[in-house]
Amino acid sequence: MNRLEEIKEKFDNLERIGVISSPSSTASLSIDILGTAVNKRLVGSLCCFNFIQDSLDHYALGQITEIDMRNNWIEGPTIRSLIRQRGTVDPITERQDYHFAKMNVGSVLKVSNGVEPSILGTIPSTGTPIKIMNDDMMEALLADYSSQFSYLGKIYGTDTKMPMWFKHFGDKKDGGNGEAYHIGVFGKTGSGKSVLSKMITLSYAKNKPMTIFILDPQGEFTKLKNDTQIIEIFKNKLNKEIQFINIKHMILENIDLFKRILAMSGFMSNLSIFTSDKMEQAAGALVSWLLNGSKGNINLSNIEMKIQNFYKEAVFNEVINIFSDSKFVSKFYATKDTIERTIEKAKEIQSSNFEKNNLFKLWSQVCNLFTNSGNSDKISIRKLVEKIVGTDNGQFIIIDLSEDSIDDNIIWNEEIRKLVINELLKTIKTVGSEQYKKNQSLNTLVVIDEAHRIIPREVTDDLDITKELISTIKDGVNTTRKYGIGWMFISQTLSGINSDIIKQLRVYIFGYGLSYGVERQSLKDIIGGQDDYFNLYQTFRDPESGMGTPEFSFMAIGPLSPLSFSENPLFFTTFNFPNEFLKLNFSD
Repeated sequence: MNRLEEIKEKFDNLERIGVISSPSSTASLSIDILGTAVNKRLVGSLCCFNFIQDSLDHYALGQITEIDMRNNWIEGPTIRSLIRQRGTVDPITERQDYHFAKMNVGSVLKVSNGVEPSILGTIPSTGTPIKIMNDDMMEALLADYSSQFSYLGKIYGTDTKMPMWFKHFGDKKDGGNGEAYHIGVFGKTGSGKSVLSKMITLSYAKNKPMTIFILDPQGEFTKLKNDTQIIEIFKNKLNKEIQFINIKHMILENIDLFKRILAMSGFMSNLSIFTSDKMEQAAGALVSWLLNGSKGNINLSNIEMKIQNFYKEAVFNEVINIFSDSKFVSKFYATKDTIERTIEKAKEIQSSNFEKNNLFKLWSQVCNLFTNSGNSDKISIRKLVEKIVGTDNGQFIIIDLSEDSIDDNIIWNEEIRKLVINELLKTIKTVGSEQYKKNQSLNTLVVIDEAHRIIPREVTDDLDITKELISTIKDGVNTTRKYGIGWMFISQTLSGINSDIIKQLRVYIFGYGLSYGVERQSLKDIIGGQDDYFNLYQTFRDPESGMGTPEFSFMAIGPLSPLSFSENPLFFTTFNFPNEFLKLNFSD
């Protein structure tokens, strides 16, 4: 049996639920539902029909987005009056009901010697059978590509697996996309977006040359550390090490970063330096003096003066000494009162062990971000990123930036977190640019969880770092696709994300909870205001409703599946994670 005959046989075995009716167009088909199928759950179902185009067999696939029912006999006042009195009127009610559906075609496959993508360039005749897809037909149609698929869930409302592809960002000759994709996963808390995002990143990890960086502000992905099944998959199936890194394992090296963290740490306010601009000036003057002006100082003669050694107590003691020097303080203060205030406070600290010890602890907490003292496993951000360059096997790196990953030895807050994220992202961009100049792709996906906190639509504070971070990411999504760097944003909100970044996404995935207020309008804008898709999205059940097993359903737009070569959304429900997902995607 040749390929065409096999596909025809599978198609013949499918269940017929309707026929093409009128009016229909290449954008949307009207379907008359057969009487044998009116009691079936058809909304969301993936259907298929066969037609001839350019003398070749074609198979079109699409989801039913809505079903309507009409009964012309009961729309007149006379019959309605009877129904109001009797409830039913035989043989008019029920028997004369007419069910029809709307089907939007997502993909068309041409079958000759093999199976190739095509388009719906004509409209099949009325009466053309519409059939429900199943796994057998899907496998027959897509057999040439089966090794490329991952399975994250089932087609919405059915038991048919939805094939998806998550190709790496390298050369097409090596099985890649040839370019990077930017992805957004959106849904309210409890919608399953974190579960889905884990499935997506693990599916990308199946590509040997691909690296995934996950920035984990809340520690959600770090929980994989305790999942023995996941660890075994990386070890035995992917031949990759899943790396869990937190800020205690990383060394910051940027001098300007040290100045900024020191200025915002509260260290300067302990020296009676209060305004933010003066704190920054004082931090800059101090670092300049330590790196240059301290040479020849007898108290520091045995210390190589570099940022990695600032944590030493001798350096701290000299810092307090220098703040009691009027010549130094005049570098950032001009009036006599302010100069004397800082000098007096520095001398007071010198004479009080309690104040001195507390300030030394704060100094150490800042400096420990920039030193590997006592921890030989620490690695600089630059070296961490460079590890992915020139390797045959990509890496899977989860960077835990949550509060739980920090101890009292390190200073940490939301602003410092953003500074570290900004430094990491700028380094990834820089390394990607360097590789691009060598005609090499970095082949990396950068995942940012809790993205609404990192790149908000509106900046409500005056912190320059928030604006800087947004600028870094905006520049990244605009320029790094050619470097082989894709970005994936996970967020509880769609409307709360910077709109310039949203516009650059290639793939959108929406979970439950975006049907109200400004979220509703933002979602409708992305799907082109098509009410039938939005209405189908609104049928998603709240996973936390408390009734039955939680069901995580999603609407996806973009090149995620061979079932949609157009911009038409696809609807699916995720598998159980990790058991069902791992069984279908990583078993022998």
